[in-house]
Amino acid sequence: MNSTHILMILANPYRPDLRVKREATTLVNNGYKVTILCWDRQIEFAPREIMDGIHIERIQSIATRYGAGPKQIFHTPRFWNKAIHRGLELKPQIVHCHDLDTLYVGVELKRKLGCKLVYDAHEDYPALMSLYLPGFMIKMLNFLESRLIKQADEIFTASFAYAEKLSTQEKRNIIPIPNAQDLNLFDAVTPEQIAAMRANLNLAENDLAIGYIGGLSRNRQLIPMIQAAPQSPDIRFFLWGEGHQKNAVEAAVQNCRNVFYKGWLPPEQVPVAMQALDIIYYCLREDYPGALFNAPNTLGHAMAAGRPLLANKVGDLGQIINNAKCGILIDPVSSETIHAALQMLRDPKVRQEMGSAGRIQAKAEFNWESISQTLLKVYRSLT
Repeated sequence: MNSTHILMILANPYRPDLRVKREATTLVNNGYKVTILCWDRQIEFAPREIMDGIHIERIQSIATRYGAGPKQIFHTPRFWNKAIHRGLELKPQIVHCHDLDTLYVGVELKRKLGCKLVYDAHEDYPALMSLYLPGFMIKMLNFLESRLIKQADEIFTASFAYAEKLSTQEKRNIIPIPNAQDLNLFDAVTPEQIAAMRANLNLAENDLAIGYIGGLSRNRQLIPMIQAAPQSPDIRFFLWGEGHQKNAVEAAVQNCRNVFYKGWLPPEQVPVAMQALDIIYYCLREDYPGALFNAPNTLGHAMAAGRPLLANKVGDLGQIINNAKCGILIDPVSSETIHAALQMLRDPKVRQEMGSAGRIQAKAEFNWESISQTLLKVYRSLT
């Protein structure tokens, strides 16, 4: 039994976070002890629990809201202090920091405990925050990352493009751990479950359905999808998720009879929902600086489900879809280009060919069973 204790630091409440869950579960299944210390800003979950063998502790004494913008600067350092204090009590051998907003905690724990430090960049965090914060604060974040990242013993990124950027910038090896999915979860879905989900969505056998499942953050182009719906009244459009665009999405669907916003979808229902849909949508804002480095879970989900994607030509998203021939890429993103792509995807043969191509690529290399070996190899080297 491996006695190594890994402390993962996370700035969301782990409801769960899919990337974090994949990594933590893999480590637990290979004998490591994993504790996730996370920030439950709105006190929504249990303060402590064990889930899939992972010990979860939630800091709930610093109440704030998501999307607080510059005001978050008054709350985040308090979260860091709490996390550092608890980390010193737990005395982990390895600290695994998820994204830049937790990296300071890891650096301080490494300094005080002499533990190893893993930095896991889910995306280009300063670029993402440029949608919410003024320019001078983005400069501060870039400076902070450039200083703190040098203390990391290993660096992971979700994006191949971001790994290349950081490798050039830091003059060191950066390890891509892409958001590939566990194919077993999708293979376990039965035809009866798919039929039940479609029935719950009021979809007849021959109804065509396109859906978006993911965060409603400001870097996603969701409104054009809704605006395309009136041009295809026989197609059903679905959106699941929560985030900053929630109010805008709810307002936009009010007058669209064939668009449905379904709220939050629990992660365990994603494999069924993906296979209940016929087409998966995912488009990013072209003016978003981090679009090049975005590596969505949705891409891996659609490939694992054998469903074609309707997406745009940015970063890993566009590159992988183009190479695998598993979807249609549009540029620019507009109701007109979405409508034109949907006309092509009406053909069941086209959808079948693209969906199968994505599934073949997922089985060949874009799956968590393969990717997880890289994660384990790094952790073995650290211990």
